[in-house]
Amino acid sequence: MTQKVILPRLVLASTSPRRRQILESLNLSFDAIDPKGDEATAHFSNVEEVTMANSLLKARSGVYGAKSETDILIGSDTLVVLGERVMGKPKNKEEAIGMLTQLSGQWHRVVTGIALVSTKYGEAKSFESSKIKFRSLTRDEIETYAETKEPYDKAGSYAVQGLGALLLERIEGSYTNVMGFPIEKFLTELSSFTKIPLKVWFS
Repeated sequence: MTQKVILPRLVLASTSPRRRQILESLNLSFDAIDPKGDEATAHFSNVEEVTMANSLLKARSGVYGAKSETDILIGSDTLVVLGERVMGKPKNKEEAIGMLTQLSGQWHRVVTGIALVSTKYGEAKSFESSKIKFRSLTRDEIETYAETKEPYDKAGSYAVQGLGALLLERIEGSYTNVMGFPIEKFLTELSSFTKIPLKVWFS
């Protein structure tokens, strides 16, 4: 008889509704907590390292609330990079309009870090990067979008899974990465981290 594998408990350290929704779409059981700690500020030349460092900070912040040494804390951080500028979340409508105006007609990168932390398994971190091109937007299109609620908790001031999809012309790379949580990278890292095949996680 094949012995049943007891899967580790997954804990997502994130306040992002999108990350929670993406993880829910996998039908994997998980809990969610609010991460603690101050995030580092990135420069365009080290954005990959900073997204991974911030992800690790978030994941580590939940370790003391773990119920078992096998619990796996998941941290993630996303940044948008246009040329030599790193774009975070806009503080107001004016900032959102400014970011969207700069992105109009341009290629930019979305970089997401992922970190896994567990007392038993240790720590692992990685990142995913995608390229996106915006359509050339009119001032009216930009202002109309900025008047919606979408831009204000998203790096770069847009949501690819919402009305922001109308702003895009092309995506190269992971779509879920642009949403803020690259499923492909996460699943690959989860299997490698735990040495538990993905078929077991989904059986």
